[in-house]
Amino acid sequence: MKEIVLKTIKSVDPYKITKEKCTVRPGKKNFLVAFGKASLGMAKAISEVFEISAGVVSTNEDALPDNGRIEYFQGGHPFPNAESVKAAKRTIEIIRSATAEDLVIFSISGGGSALFEYPKVDLEILNEITKQLMRSGADIYELNTVRKSLSYVKGGKLAGFTKARIVSFVISDVVGDDLSTIASGPTYPQSVNTEDAIAIMEKYKIKVPSFQRDDAAPRKDVDHVIVASNKDACESARRFLKDVGYDSFYLGSAIQGEAREVARVLGGIYTEIEKGSSDFKKPVAVISGGETTVNVKGNGLGGRNQEMALAMVEIVKDKKITFASFGTDGIDGNSPADGAIADGKTFEMAKSFNLDPKEFLSRNDAFDFFDKINLSIVTGPTGTNVMDIQIAIVE
Repeated sequence: MKEIVLKTIKSVDPYKITKEKCTVRPGKKNFLVAFGKASLGMAKAISEVFEISAGVVSTNEDALPDNGRIEYFQGGHPFPNAESVKAAKRTIEIIRSATAEDLVIFSISGGGSALFEYPKVDLEILNEITKQLMRSGADIYELNTVRKSLSYVKGGKLAGFTKARIVSFVISDVVGDDLSTIASGPTYPQSVNTEDAIAIMEKYKIKVPSFQRDDAAPRKDVDHVIVASNKDACESARRFLKDVGYDSFYLGSAIQGEAREVARVLGGIYTEIEKGSSDFKKPVAVISGGETTVNVKGNGLGGRNQEMALAMVEIVKDKKITFASFGTDGIDGNSPADGAIADGKTFEMAKSFNLDPKEFLSRNDAFDFFDKINLSIVTGPTGTNVMDIQIAIVE
């Protein structure tokens, strides 16, 4: 299973997939702005195709030295830091100098909301609001609605800082590939609803800060190209599974909800297949993608993928089911792992180590559980991000 996971992640390598899509007409001068978890690979591909006059790259990986044309910043994730703000301010300086004959190329990927930010409130206040929303189980749409209202660059506002022609290459990390949501839609024309943002903060009992409302109309003449999505990665997983002898069924890339609840639903599907009560002929692999949430009540280590796998341990107990949930970005919550694997023998294995899955689940400590029995998936940051994937092999 781990080999399938690694090959699936590699299939959405940002350098390769971006270079294949670089067919845009160049400008008199070309400017590059890349931010997100896939920014290094995307920027490398674009700079090999276009002659770049100046550019900014904000990444969560070790930033490269300034090469005289492209400036690198190591932004913060999951919360913006001072470098995230410097990257945004420097970008505005550069693209303001571009003319209508020039081209500004944005490469945008998951994590861009944190890695590229120019907030309307103190950074500390913004980060505290974001933390409270995450702890409360707010979904990505609620989170981005608030972040757009509290930012000078999100919600299509970044495009308004230049007169140049704009094209945005996008790697999608949201359900439905909604361009207004990916990295909070910095170049995608949209209306930012301040009242909705205030209502969301009030819903989660967050103190609403004083901030400037938006009144300028967003720029609409921006071309967007989605270069990779969760569906692309799931389709690759299907090919890899077929190569090793498994037919597969794709449930789609819109899996959402609380991780434990999603585990119960998916586990029910897998169980019916394993019992022979469905139309699927075993052996079969079931593939799905999306992004769940976790309502954190404990102080353990882990993230939504490991939480889902931990909730799956008892569901697949003594069944011929092997399950994996993993993030394509290599990062799962506050842990060193990317995800985890659970199968029909995991419960008994844990028992032999005196580990109780329910106890670890109660304190949101999925990483320590799977780490102790060597079923964690650890890849480190992958340099890409197309949400999460679940794979179950039922025999």
